[in-house]
Amino acid sequence: MASETYTILNQSWKKTCNLLFGQEVGELTDYSKWLSGLIDSNVIRKSNVSGKDVAFSIKEYPKNAKFISFDEVNFNQKFELDINEIKDLESLTQAISDRVYYCGNTVLGNSSHVERSANLTDCHFVTDTAQFMNSKYLAYCTVGRDSSNCFGVHGPGDTEFCIRCTQTFAVKRSFEVWSAQNCSDCYYISNLNGCSNCLFSFHLKNKKYCIGNLEIDRDKYLSIKKSLLEQMVDCLKQNKSLPSLLDITKKAKLQKPNFTPKPEQKVFENKKIIEDAFTNTSAVVLGKQLTKIDDYDDWLYTHAHKIEERKSAISGKRLLMLPYVIALEALPKDVVVTMDEAWQIGETVKFSKEEAENIRLDNIHQSIGKLAYFTVDIREGNVENFIESTVTVNAAHCYKASAVVKSKYCGCGMWPKNSENCFGFDTLFDSSFCITCYHSQKLVRCFEMDNCRDCSDSMFCHNCEGLSNCMFCFNIKGKRYAIGNVEVGREQYLKIKKKVLDEINKKLEKDKKINNSIYSL
Repeated sequence: MASETYTILNQSWKKTCNLLFGQEVGELTDYSKWLSGLIDSNVIRKSNVSGKDVAFSIKEYPKNAKFISFDEVNFNQKFELDINEIKDLESLTQAISDRVYYCGNTVLGNSSHVERSANLTDCHFVTDTAQFMNSKYLAYCTVGRDSSNCFGVHGPGDTEFCIRCTQTFAVKRSFEVWSAQNCSDCYYISNLNGCSNCLFSFHLKNKKYCIGNLEIDRDKYLSIKKSLLEQMVDCLKQNKSLPSLLDITKKAKLQKPNFTPKPEQKVFENKKIIEDAFTNTSAVVLGKQLTKIDDYDDWLYTHAHKIEERKSAISGKRLLMLPYVIALEALPKDVVVTMDEAWQIGETVKFSKEEAENIRLDNIHQSIGKLAYFTVDIREGNVENFIESTVTVNAAHCYKASAVVKSKYCGCGMWPKNSENCFGFDTLFDSSFCITCYHSQKLVRCFEMDNCRDCSDSMFCHNCEGLSNCMFCFNIKGKRYAIGNVEVGREQYLKIKKKVLDEINKKLEKDKKINNSIYSL
């Protein structure tokens, strides 16, 4: 018998299909594999406490580790620790091994009816989804906020009634949208802003009733759309899937646009500013100044999503790309362009009237090759001294960083938001002076933290909240001067902390890395 969660989601799925395709196409569960195609799906482990399935959005936890579901955690559990047994990092790790459980099925705030999902806050009626806030009616979605009635969507914000989209903001009633803002009623589009009622279009602003970038009469557009939707419904019912925008692009014969790319503008770059920030941050966090960030970048990037290097298919210009943000499905090397080149394509290239009026799902690849190029380096707002970095909204003084939002003095990591002086990170919000911290919020002067919030002066902690001066703590709240979940007092804590940092700094000085991490305890 289906659960209440699935029953409600199935109703939402059918409603969304009616809005997008004009009719229902079957049960949600029949499309699970296809809907998972553009997202960063959860991994499922078994709880070592109960044996039940536990969903994890974070993939860094070792397979042989111990796992626990969030609803199984006893945040008040008492532990013992013989402080005299702690001689070094190895003995400390052994002493706290019985309390090292990695926590999944993490659902916070006012949430309800959640299945096989993780890292959710204030969400309702959700399945097979991860890293969402303030959303409802979601299935097979990852990394979003303020969205509803979404199925197979990666990276939505303020998005509703969408299927199989990636990186959307304020998008409604759309299908196969790849990076768009403020759009509605669109199908198979990429890099549109302020558009509505567009099919197979790329790199447009403030347009409507477009097919292949060609604006046509409203009634003619709706007639062509009606025919296309009928073809899509037939394909869905028969195959339980539709080709993606990238599938169509891969079948197309690409045609290089006939224009001269605009020259690159010279930008301010001063790496020394970031080097100084790295040195100052290491002094604050580790008690020792580290210099030459490039000597440590492999270590800093160990558990972060990495940037890839590409070349523009039009100009050959070097580009940096973050697949996790741009497209989890691999983009072919011959379809990426700079943002300036993309807007030039949008301004100068379009379908002929004959092509637009005769498109079918089975022939669109014959025409789309002149348009099907994708942008990978997105920069918005005020951006200053952004070196070897990609994708940003309002950032300054960053190096080898990506998906940077309102942050400064950051390096070697992905997605810092409202953060500064952070190095080696992945998904770190509202934090400062942190090194190798991940999937956390409101951290100050921390090292090797994962899935934590509101912590300061702490290191090697997982799924903790409200810690101050703590180390090697798992699944606890509100502790001070604690080691392995046991409060030991300020004097003993500082004594052990000195031993730990001395050992870490010696390894860093010698090897430019340490093998110990929050993901290897």
